[in-house]
Amino acid sequence: MAAVHVQSSGRQPISTGPSTAVAPPSMAGAQQAGRLKDAQLVVAVHDDAADFFRSDVKLVDVASGAIVGQLGGQSSAHTSAAAGLICLVPTGTSGSAVRVFNPATGGVTDIPAGPTAAHCGLNPQFSYVFAQVPATKEYKLLRIVTSKDYNNNPRHQTCDILTLGGLGQRWRPAPSPLVLLSTTIPRHRAVTAGFVHFLTATRTIRYDGIASFDLEKEEWRPSLLQGPLPSESRNCSHSSLSLVELNGRLAFVHHNYLSYCIDMWVLADLGKSTWFKIQSLHLGSILRGWEEPNKGQPVPLIPITRPMKEIFAQPLMMLDDGRIAFWVAFPNSSLRLYDPKTCRCEDVVDMGKACGIVGLYKGSQVGLA
Repeated sequence: MAAVHVQSSGRQPISTGPSTAVAPPSMAGAQQAGRLKDAQLVVAVHDDAADFFRSDVKLVDVASGAIVGQLGGQSSAHTSAAAGLICLVPTGTSGSAVRVFNPATGGVTDIPAGPTAAHCGLNPQFSYVFAQVPATKEYKLLRIVTSKDYNNNPRHQTCDILTLGGLGQRWRPAPSPLVLLSTTIPRHRAVTAGFVHFLTATRTIRYDGIASFDLEKEEWRPSLLQGPLPSESRNCSHSSLSLVELNGRLAFVHHNYLSYCIDMWVLADLGKSTWFKIQSLHLGSILRGWEEPNKGQPVPLIPITRPMKEIFAQPLMMLDDGRIAFWVAFPNSSLRLYDPKTCRCEDVVDMGKACGIVGLYKGSQVGLA
């Protein structure tokens, strides 16, 4: 069987080893390289309403909302994008192969699941992070296995890592994290500058502790990164926090519902845990249903039924003109642009229900990032 090569623009080809007999997928509409070069895109995954275990991967233009490419009918439980490639982890057991796809060339490879690091407990849960090492340009896949106790609570975590195109392309053991990590919520992790950052699990340590895995050295930083939350906010709900890669830097986002604002910090120095605040946006300027009540009006005797509030907005990227792209996930998924000059939002595209963002694309690459 002929080898399949996965290659992203401006990089050396990666030999991915023998491919399966399954025909490579193709991303309809995404082969127009010239069209993608100057685009600012997000990679969205939309679940199939008729089949819970299948989903469509779409490339969405941030400025216009146009879908410029689509990879349909994928059987995938985990989907991520990194530096020109899309990683699809099929649904099913840990024995399922991982598929890596290049939308620019149509190249595809299947990576055997292989053995996992030894773990104890019941109902192991698998989480995957696909990323590129900036210094070496290697693509790596980090797998975290969470074992649970009889009450379905996380008990222990082990790690495996694989280098795409590496010798034998085999999974190998990696150090276990020092504390339990939050791995079930995608927005609780982010990849920046060769590090994978995770919010710690709430049972382990305070809410804004961050564990960081060095992809090049394949080891965890010996100490946690301290988050930027002020002391009075550190007992907030874990679900109101998120980590984001924002234009190449790690951003920490807090939805402060009591204060009607979304606070955003950017990491200035990893070693010193230094952050600086970049935005404090009123919830009502991003999310529908959060307009502050008019305190001058009397309280009605009969409460007025209001539409369901939108509850979360994930920042995706800052555009060249200063606008910030947000992904609103509930009740409907939509792409929204916020203009700091006018403090107003513009809806770009409504993606309906059961849709999420897994990656970004910006600049001169031909593919995804």
